[in-house]
Amino acid sequence: MPALTDAHRNAATPADYMSAHLNRTAEVIQGLDADAIATLTEWVLDAGANDRTIFTLGNGGSATVAGAWVNDLAVNTVMDGQPGFRVMALGDSGPCITALGNDVSFDDIFVYQLRAAMRPGDLVIGMSCSGNSPNVVRAMAYAREHGAKTAAIAGFDGGKLLDAADLVIHIASEPDEYGPVEDAFSVVMHAVTAYITLARGKAMVHPPRVSA
Repeated sequence: MPALTDAHRNAATPADYMSAHLNRTAEVIQGLDADAIATLTEWVLDAGANDRTIFTLGNGGSATVAGAWVNDLAVNTVMDGQPGFRVMALGDSGPCITALGNDVSFDDIFVYQLRAAMRPGDLVIGMSCSGNSPNVVRAMAYAREHGAKTAAIAGFDGGKLLDAADLVIHIASEPDEYGPVEDAFSVVMHAVTAYITLARGKAMVHPPRVSA
């Protein structure tokens, strides 16, 4: 039986389940490949240094993490005298997503945006809990075929994304563990962006605001 379903079945109280859920989430995160995340960090740094665009994409909670890359990388790392990062989260435009979903196909909502904006040498980061989201898999294939670097972050057994990208960060997990996998997506994003922020000499502690 899948891990969280089993934990819920065996929990006598909400507190029992919460303890099991947190322990399982920690196990999933502990299984992350630090070397693969380091490689992704190097790719992100290379994209910034060479004036490339970084595209992030995913569905649902994964789309939320894709949007957080923009804040944590494009905004929080800004420092005088150092190149900024151009980051575009392909799930952030409601008008674009709904138009493409209605007029073309939901499976192609990311491919069409890449066709318009991506250039060879850019970096495309795709996330999918199952590793089988058709729009993410198609986007990875298009990006690879047209000269971009591709990094996939996939949960469960990795699905089709295991073979669809140049770099794969596989979050080994059960098919009911959407929460822990999406938590791990955030951990990867925060690890990469924290390293870059600190390497640029920017403190992770915000100074107190001065009131008027």
